[in-house]
Amino acid sequence: MSEQRNTIEIILDGFLFPTFPELFDGINELLGNEATEALEPSPENIGWILKQNTVDNILITWENADLSRKAFGYDTTAKYYENIPGAEKKAENARKHIGKTIFDRVVAAMEKKDAGYECEVVLVDGRRLDEYTFDPHALSDIYDVELISEDNYAEVLELYQNNQEYFDLLGTVPTMETVMKDAAKCPPKADPAKKYYVLFKDPELVGVADIYLGYPRQDAVWIDLFMIRKDLQGWSYGSEILRDMLDVFTGCGFVWAEAGFVKGNAKAQKFWKRNWFVDLHQETEENGIVYHHMIRGLQ
Repeated sequence: MSEQRNTIEIILDGFLFPTFPELFDGINELLGNEATEALEPSPENIGWILKQNTVDNILITWENADLSRKAFGYDTTAKYYENIPGAEKKAENARKHIGKTIFDRVVAAMEKKDAGYECEVVLVDGRRLDEYTFDPHALSDIYDVELISEDNYAEVLELYQNNQEYFDLLGTVPTMETVMKDAAKCPPKADPAKKYYVLFKDPELVGVADIYLGYPRQDAVWIDLFMIRKDLQGWSYGSEILRDMLDVFTGCGFVWAEAGFVKGNAKAQKFWKRNWFVDLHQETEENGIVYHHMIRGLQ
């Protein structure tokens, strides 16, 4: 049986690294060690940095990749190779817009096969998600979807009370105040206008979800809460709804779906793994409760 590898998620932002040396230093800071501190910036040395990590899979999401593609294009490539002895031909080709740019070489180094490391790169252009249309009522092909408001707080509370086992992990008993707090809460860096607290009905209440578009990054969707009525759990209702939601997120152009669950909630962990989410080995704490994070690619 092959050894299961952990997944490390790295975010690069072309807006933050306008020059190649700055990009190189950023990658070195994120993934390097003492052995790579003195390396000179080069596409080949990026591969050497990645080679220091032979245990984990690496997922690199390169946001604003269009900016980097332009910044590390042929002009930059020509100037780079002009200063390297023996690289005159590469500099000449770059001036003629022939061959690989610095950007191309960096991506190739990251994705190189049989190099002693496993790395996947997802390139996300900065304006890719600007014009998507999201309709929360379309989150399910099977069930009716309603935005949660004061008009249906009572239904949500009934569902919460039906899942006391979950609230035992939080050390609390759900009340109307619990529903109101969930409706109002929003992570500090999330856009409140992109929070969707919804319920699914057929025609009775089936489940609820609390999701945030463009969080924790512009190319991701965060599923903060996903709860199915207790008597329907174990019958694929949750997986069915989740599948529809992920299809909608994919259609909008999002690249990742991330989910959090209370640490120690074995049922939740099993559910997310069954639906192809992998462990991010990342945790956050909120009001003394530790939440574990998982992720799944959408594209």
